[in-house]
Amino acid sequence: MTNIACNNFKVYLFLAAALLVCYSPVFLSSYAFSDDWYYLFSAQTDPASIFKWDVLSGRPAYGALRYGFSFLISSLDSLILIRVLSVVSLILLSFYFYKFISERDILKNPLQRVIFSLVICLLPSFQVFNAWSVCFPFVTSILLAGWSYSALTRLRGIKGVILSALLITLSFAIYQPTAMCFLFFAFMDTCLTSRKVDKKELIRTFLMIFFGMLMALILAKVIPLLLFGETLSRSNITIDLLGKIKWFFVEPLKNAICNFDTGRKALSVIISLLFIFIGLKKISGNGKEKVILSFLFAVAAVTPNLLVTESWAAYRTISALSLITTSCFLIGLFVVIDKTKYSRFLYLLLPLAAGWLAASNIKEGFSSPQQKEYALLKAEITKMVAKDFDGALYYRLNSENLPKIAKSSKYDEFGSLSLGMPWTFAGMAFTVKKEAGMHYTLTKSPVINGNESCSGKCIIIDAQAVLARQ
Repeated sequence: MTNIACNNFKVYLFLAAALLVCYSPVFLSSYAFSDDWYYLFSAQTDPASIFKWDVLSGRPAYGALRYGFSFLISSLDSLILIRVLSVVSLILLSFYFYKFISERDILKNPLQRVIFSLVICLLPSFQVFNAWSVCFPFVTSILLAGWSYSALTRLRGIKGVILSALLITLSFAIYQPTAMCFLFFAFMDTCLTSRKVDKKELIRTFLMIFFGMLMALILAKVIPLLLFGETLSRSNITIDLLGKIKWFFVEPLKNAICNFDTGRKALSVIISLLFIFIGLKKISGNGKEKVILSFLFAVAAVTPNLLVTESWAAYRTISALSLITTSCFLIGLFVVIDKTKYSRFLYLLLPLAAGWLAASNIKEGFSSPQQKEYALLKAEITKMVAKDFDGALYYRLNSENLPKIAKSSKYDEFGSLSLGMPWTFAGMAFTVKKEAGMHYTLTKSPVINGNESCSGKCIIIDAQAVLARQ
């Protein structure tokens, strides 16, 4: 028992050290991205507005967490704190992954268990969760989903059901797509173990996730209506089911299959599918029905995405699907590696490659371009506006054909242009004002579109002019 505890401690120490290195750009760089700027501005001017928006989005627990931490947000550097919290949450999740697969005897090789627990935490979804400050509670949502599944399957009687229901509801109240990771834990326990499928447990599993989705619907539709008399249209149920099924194959499934390649190259699809098929063949050794169940869990994991009108396959919304497809990919990869003469070297190379990709994606897609954007705006403001100017500052935004800073972009995440989004200027200009000791004011709506002009004592900063300075 002492040896096991000692070995586990070494594994946990390795996982923590590896993840801290891989995600070091998020806490060694001072930057903000997109919604971070609105969060930074609201935290210092109107914290209550943060909570209201998140309740309208059906995420009251997320809103409560963001509202609570808003009192610690006072500068650009303070955003590092909540990114560190996200990385710490991810480290705890990697511990839980390792504990989960060890206790359920998933993957016989101890080295594979360690590599699996590490590499799975380096997926693009987790890169976004850690690099984008406002996403800091999302990893916690996955932890809650895992605890919910464990409570349902390990605690006997009504106590386990009630605790599982409370945890999955809290997970959905933070972020719906990450709460669906409940099915990832069910997939591992059902399909990656050698035990026979327990039909009663399977039914209980799907009933619990259905309960969680029902609670999510109440949180998105009923609670906002009762509190504010309105709901957001993006959570409306779609009637174009055929269109959403086609979208599933073209967008989220393709993203998930490509795992670490955010460029979604055709070669990545082919290679990844090859290893996934090898992985599924390995899974079929424990029963062909487990392959069918693997597909079922994968489709069920994106059910909320298929049911709503919003068609957005950003990496933060497909974490559950990505975890399932990448698990099959890794199992197939392990099968191939074990048949080579250089298995030890390849097992070492795998986390190194995944870690390098994660750090590179964060640096090139988040920290570096966002630092450059802010520097460009700050230079333009300090050049165009006198330090003692006390009039209103506006921002002219023509979001079409704006010069890009990042080499490539993906959805509204990797490489996206913060200066091209209307809600970012207030936070950026507010931060410049504090750092440079300036006196201009910001109106409630400081963004001007097209050729409109401002009235009174005012100055307009043009987006094209800002980005032309790069």
